[in-house]
Amino acid sequence: MHMLVYLHEEGSISGAAKCMHLTQQAVSAQLKRLEELVGRPLVSRQNQRMELTPDGEVILLAARKMVDIANRIRYQFSNTTLDGFVRFGFTQGFSLPMLFALLSELRRVQPRLEVRCETGRTSQLLAKLEAGGLDVVLGAQADGNAQGEVMRRERLVWVGDLHHLVRPGMSIPLVVLPAPTFIREHIFDTLSSAGHKWTVHFESDDPASLRTAIRSGWGISLFNEETVLGDFTLPHAMETTLLPFPGHVEFFMRYNPLRNDALIRSFATVLRKVLNRP
Repeated sequence: MHMLVYLHEEGSISGAAKCMHLTQQAVSAQLKRLEELVGRPLVSRQNQRMELTPDGEVILLAARKMVDIANRIRYQFSNTTLDGFVRFGFTQGFSLPMLFALLSELRRVQPRLEVRCETGRTSQLLAKLEAGGLDVVLGAQADGNAQGEVMRRERLVWVGDLHHLVRPGMSIPLVVLPAPTFIREHIFDTLSSAGHKWTVHFESDDPASLRTAIRSGWGISLFNEETVLGDFTLPHAMETTLLPFPGHVEFFMRYNPLRNDALIRSFATVLRKVLNRP
């Protein structure tokens, strides 16, 4: 196809050969082979110049498209050569500032790495990890659950309009993730242990929907401190006497047991460095 395009543009076998860095004999052989495949003559000689026949013009339309596709493929792979990929699953409690810090550091130390991210509940991510669908998982657990290497420990914070929603003798309305999740069970256990009654008024898998429900007064919930710092639209109480101290959440990391290679270990080193920062 390149030969036919060059032959049309240059008007001669010698011109096409020069563009393709081939001998004239090689180009002639290509032309002969193409005409044999098509079963019709594709060029004719007019006034010392080779012109395409009507059939050659038809083939030329397809040739230009094929050459354009080939050039784009060649450009793509000559300029974007990646060293590999990491499939990273993380819990929704992994804050955007932390994700930004991780991606910034990865971009600095491993600029030729492809990162494929997905979020989900810890139990779902671990199941996918064991099935070989993820390479690195950052999950959430209660203090000391020992599900993996603990990377970071954060204080939990009650979020919502506590002064209006927490009343003596009244059931506390809750905004929670669907079961099964560690934080959902932790909310229930913490309130029940302190003698509080509670009722789930809103649940969603979407963190943005949970925040919207809290802002609009549907109930209260627990967030790790890092996710609420700086969000002045979300009412929260770092310290309160209305509810018991909720404790802490631990973020832990686990590798894919089927793919513990140098690339995964390097990714884990960067993740460990970012999460260990104050």
